[in-house]
Amino acid sequence: MRRHRLLGIVAAASFSISTQAPAQTAPPPVSEPEHDTTKSAAYRWEAAYLTLSAIDGIQTIDCVHRHVCSEGSPIWGKHPSTAKVVLGKLGVGLVHFGLFKLITDRDPKTGLRAAQVSAVVQGGVVLLNARWTFK
Repeated sequence: MRRHRLLGIVAAASFSISTQAPAQTAPPPVSEPEHDTTKSAAYRWEAAYLTLSAIDGIQTIDCVHRHVCSEGSPIWGKHPSTAKVVLGKLGVGLVHFGLFKLITDRDPKTGLRAAQVSAVVQGGVVLLNARWTFK
């Protein structure tokens, strides 16, 4: 009989401990979700694209006004005015950012890849323009 009483006490104690343990244990700290990190990276790449686009605009204005080169884009014409380049870059930048934001809000990974491709292409344009910088 002692044995049954002892087993009953042990069973009650173990049940008490097992039901209290989860309530006493704090959940592990929640790390930043992966999509927030991806979104942050995408916005950094988009900022790089916009910066490179501004540099491209400055290079274009400088080069054309020094009569060292002509614009290669048929949209702007061979010798665009400063206002045309600035307004064009602002317009394209706003459209690009709007599309980027739409894509990134729906799928951050796709937004990240799109921003990376845009930044790399715009960086290539800036590097190609650099050959005219010191002429």
